[in-house]
Amino acid sequence: MIRYANVDGQLREPTTGLKGICPGCGNYVIAKCGSIKIHHWAHTQRIDCDPWWEPMTQWHLDWQNNFAPAWREVIFRDEQSGEFHRADIHTPQGMTIEFQHSPLSSKELESRNTFYKKLIWVVNAQPFKEQFTFASATPNPKSLFLVDFYFVVDHNGLAKSPRFYVKDEYNWHRQKGLLRSFTLEDPELRLVVEEFDKSEKQYWLFSWKNKVSGWLKSNAPVFLDFGDESLYLIKQRTQEPSPLLYLQAVKKKEFIAKYTSQADG
Repeated sequence: MIRYANVDGQLREPTTGLKGICPGCGNYVIAKCGSIKIHHWAHTQRIDCDPWWEPMTQWHLDWQNNFAPAWREVIFRDEQSGEFHRADIHTPQGMTIEFQHSPLSSKELESRNTFYKKLIWVVNAQPFKEQFTFASATPNPKSLFLVDFYFVVDHNGLAKSPRFYVKDEYNWHRQKGLLRSFTLEDPELRLVVEEFDKSEKQYWLFSWKNKVSGWLKSNAPVFLDFGDESLYLIKQRTQEPSPLLYLQAVKKKEFIAKYTSQADG
């Protein structure tokens, strides 16, 4: 779905009775302003010229409205192939932000990560909120006090609570069947706990039933939006035998301020 069309040389939002030109393909579009779907422009041929399109939702509009109109639905064209796509947001500093409501396959996600050179995803996580569990707040996995430890994780790289192996003991003790794990209650983690107690609880371990693996493996940053005041950035800590996957909470107002301030350099 398209939010903006060219009407008499100006980019306009849909209004009942208007006709315009698609900024991407140059074909005619008509304003669709019914009572069920979000108001949008539709191609007269009933086929969107951008194969990456998805139905527009109020969630999309609310996010786009945080950014200047000139940054919305920016057309990207590949000069060699002629392929083009509409970026939800493209900032003056070259950052593309895509707001994604529908699921994507890993292949689709990879192709978009490749097409847009500097890309951030904001994913509407509310549809799968009931399948998602914030298992436990955790110390910063990249704390200097944890450089000698591995997090205990399952085969997916997830953990329900902060438990640790000593890095230097891991391989030898695992082979001998003598591997010990530690919790935040153990004296070996005293400095970690002291730092954790003084910090804002912004790092989270989680579980995700029917998880979308593409988001967990994306090369571009992925922020999950559960509808509260924060976004949750999917992060990874390199370790053996599997990397730890965890979340970092980022206030929405700070995220918006960071990328809208790019207009000023």
